[in-house]
Amino acid sequence: MTKSRNFFARAFDAVVDARTRQAERYVANYMRDHDLVERPKTNRE
Repeated sequence: MTKSRNFFARAFDAVVDARTRQAERYVANYMRDHDLVERPKTNRE
């Protein structure tokens, strides 16, 4: 019984990790698209 619980715990952890990475990418894209990211100043600006 413990092996099946470990399997489900690992599967749940994998789903949570994937959703966390997806959320981090979404926030990074949002910040980039809305110019909320502090970028180093260059001479081109």
